[in-house]
Amino acid sequence: MPKLRRRQHPLPVRPRTVIGLWLRALLLRQAEVRRRLSPKLNGGKLGFNPDEAGVVEAACEIAVQLQWGAEYDVSDISDAVSFLRKASLAKGKTPPYGQLEMEAVIRSALGEANVDIDGIPRPLMFEMQIASTGYVAANLSWPEREIDRVVVDAEQVAFERGWAPPLAT
Repeated sequence: MPKLRRRQHPLPVRPRTVIGLWLRALLLRQAEVRRRLSPKLNGGKLGFNPDEAGVVEAACEIAVQLQWGAEYDVSDISDAVSFLRKASLAKGKTPPYGQLEMEAVIRSALGEANVDIDGIPRPLMFEMQIASTGYVAANLSWPEREIDRVVVDAEQVAFERGWAPPLAT
């Protein structure tokens, strides 16, 4: 997987897809906005939308590249996943994914070719990609403008890859 290039945005940018706005709200901890957008995900239908997942996948790839870059120590990824799992357990939530699964998702998002993620169901991968993106946003203390840039870039990557996440109306 080629490294994603950062796009230049001359003006302030905002996400334009429902999933982009939802992800933005999640990363900015805007619970009410997220609650308002949630019923609009997947066109308002129950189920999983792979086009929307394409935006989350791209956001995860951008985020982990910003966090770890091309030269990374695998133990740093292990430590981050351990932190996320312990934080979930401390809140009384059992993560739906295992340590090694999430490490594999992050390493795959970093472009590591010899990582097997084929057995991970797409909805579970979606959750891990969201958690990874959230971890990076918090760890790097992204301001609102950076969150907007990352999400807008992720939307553009998803469109370039042939996904068609529904636009916000």
